[in-house]
Amino acid sequence: MLQNALHMIGSPHGLKPLSNVVLGIGTDVVYLPRFKNLISKYGSSEDGKRLHRLLGKFMHNRELSEFQELVNGGKYGLPLVHYIAGIWATKEAVYKALASRQVACAMPPAQTIYTKLLYKTNDAKGVPRIEIDHSLTVQYPKFIQDSILNTKFLVSLSHDEDYLVSYVCQTKV
Repeated sequence: MLQNALHMIGSPHGLKPLSNVVLGIGTDVVYLPRFKNLISKYGSSEDGKRLHRLLGKFMHNRELSEFQELVNGGKYGLPLVHYIAGIWATKEAVYKALASRQVACAMPPAQTIYTKLLYKTNDAKGVPRIEIDHSLTVQYPKFIQDSILNTKFLVSLSHDEDYLVSYVCQTKV
C-alpha cells in the first residue's frame, strides 16, 4: 500500500501515476551576507556598471533585465540579495544536476550554461522555474539533444536569515 502511495499523486478525486524519471539532482547552499557584501562593494558606483558586469558572468539577459526592473522599482536590500543569491544557487544546482549524469567535458562551459542556455523565472504564483533558451542548439546540438530536450527542471528554493538553498531535480518528460 505504501509503495503504491509513493508512486501515485493526486487529489481525493483520483490518483495518477508519477511518470517522470529523475535524470539528475543538484543542490547548492549560499551564504547571504556574501551576496550582500558583493552588492555593497560593486553596486556603490553611481550607475552600478561594476555590479552589472559581475552579474553578467552568471546571469542570462532575461535575469539581468529583471534585476534592472527590481532596481528601477526601488527594490533594494534583502529582496535584491535573495534575487541574486537565488539565481546563483539555482544555476549551480542545475549544473550539478546536469554533471551528475555525464562527463563535464561533454558539456558547454559553466558560464555558457549560466548566461546563454537557461534562466530562472517565477510563475504567476511565485514558484521558481527554469526556462531554456534554445539559441545554443546550433553550437551544442549533441548536448542539447542528449541532455536538455524532453526534460524539465524542478526547482525548490528556501532561505533563512543567513543561508539560501536551491534544490534542482532534472526529470524526463
